[in-house]
Amino acid sequence: MLSEIPINLQMVNKKDLDKEIMRAAMIAELDAVNLYESMASLTDSEDLKVILLDVAKEEKVHVAMFQTVLMEVDREYLKIMADYALGKGSM
Repeated sequence: MLSEIPINLQMVNKKDLDKEIMRAAMIAELDAVNLYESMASLTDSEDLKVILLDVAKEEKVHVAMFQTVLMEVDREYLKIMADYALGKGSM
């Protein structure tokens, strides 16, 4: 599990800092999705499974939120995402 930021943010160029923070946040959220979905697959309790999968879904919403803002500030990433979505990966 992610417990530390995977990059030394103090070494990042100031103009890129917000982009790196958002990427690190997305990694943390995806890590949480994996954790909750894995735990849901292990439990026999349907009540707990429902809760864990609901929390995992919320984490996915957080990923989407960070990704949306990242695309607003990282034009190259936006172009790649748009090209990929339009061409289904045939770049």
